[in-house]
Amino acid sequence: MKKPGVLVVADAKGLGRRVRSLVQELDYMATRISSLKDLERELQKDCEVAVILDLDTVPVTPQFLRGLRKAHPQLHLLGVSELSYHPGLEEVIGSHLLACLVEPLDVEELCFWLKSIGEHLANPEKGAEG
Repeated sequence: MKKPGVLVVADAKGLGRRVRSLVQELDYMATRISSLKDLERELQKDCEVAVILDLDTVPVTPQFLRGLRKAHPQLHLLGVSELSYHPGLEEVIGSHLLACLVEPLDVEELCFWLKSIGEHLANPEKGAEG
C-alpha cells in the first residue's frame, strides 16, 4: 500500500495542529497549510495526496470542490468539522468530498480513510469509475 502525503488545510492553528499531529501519529507525512490559495500551490508540486479540509474555518463551496477535483481528478478530499451535518455541502459529500469527519476525530475512522486513499493511489484502476 502506498502511504499518501497529507495536506491539512486549516485556518485555526489549534485544529490544524491537532489534525496534523494525529496524522503523523498514524505514520503519515503531514503538512499544515492555512489557505486554499496555498493548497493550490502545493498541488502543483504533488497531487497524489490526501487533503483534509477544516470545513469550519476554510471557505469551501461545492463549486470550489468540483473545480479542484476537475483540475486534479486523482485528488482525495476529506472534511473535518465540529458539525455532523454541513448545509450546502451535502451534494458533494461522497463524490468530491469522500467524507466529513466530526471533530474530535475518531482515530480509527481517520486511519480507515487514509488507508483507503493509499490503496486507491496504489491501484487507481479499481476506483476509476468514481
